[in-house]
Amino acid sequence: MKREPVTDRLDRVLGLLASRPSWTAPELAEELGVCVRTIRRDLSRLSARGVPIESDAGRGGGIRVPPRTGLGRVQLNTQELLDLLLALALAERLESPLLLSTLKSLRQKLAASFPPEERARVGRLRQRILVGPTARSISATWKPPRAAVLRPLQEAFFEQRTLELTYRASDTRTVRVVEPHYLLLSWPAWYLLVWDHLRGAVRMLRVDRIEAASLQAATFQVRDSESMIATLGDIFAAL
Repeated sequence: MKREPVTDRLDRVLGLLASRPSWTAPELAEELGVCVRTIRRDLSRLSARGVPIESDAGRGGGIRVPPRTGLGRVQLNTQELLDLLLALALAERLESPLLLSTLKSLRQKLAASFPPEERARVGRLRQRILVGPTARSISATWKPPRAAVLRPLQEAFFEQRTLELTYRASDTRTVRVVEPHYLLLSWPAWYLLVWDHLRGAVRMLRVDRIEAASLQAATFQVRDSESMIATLGDIFAAL
């Protein structure tokens, strides 16, 4: 089992301490899947960083941070940043009233976390998420996508790299290499708008029908969405 980085675990400890008035060390250890000794070391590290951790010994005691204490900057890894960027891009495309007032600043702050050479690509990310009409005809057959395919799919979409995937349509399975140019939400279904190397053409793939996916080394330049959609004709209009 891959060991969790210390910085990630410290962020989780901070999050737990902020989530309720107090914790015991065994409770924190159980929640994080580590031993009590590790929790005590983590608390010492946090104290050394200036986090005002308070503790009371004995029955009824606990570990806590004072109310309204700022817990410092949250450190996110690349995958977490990408998850947030995609979520914000989707919220923006859907014109979510809950986030519109802060979307721009949130996106800019997250984009600044990436290396300079990747920031332009981050800025274009929201333009590659399309929102279509509700797909009432497939609501009954749509299933949550396989967890194992989501990470390579997401990385390929962000990094503009090709994917080798196994795709099921009815009773037929095919292995194909595709360029994932756009994500299309036609509630409740997610589609990939791709250039399919096997067919030599634009295709729209239901994400829940992807059974396996692996990231490839080859990269691609994003194509114009309108021209790709135009080649689909009635297939896209039927959603």
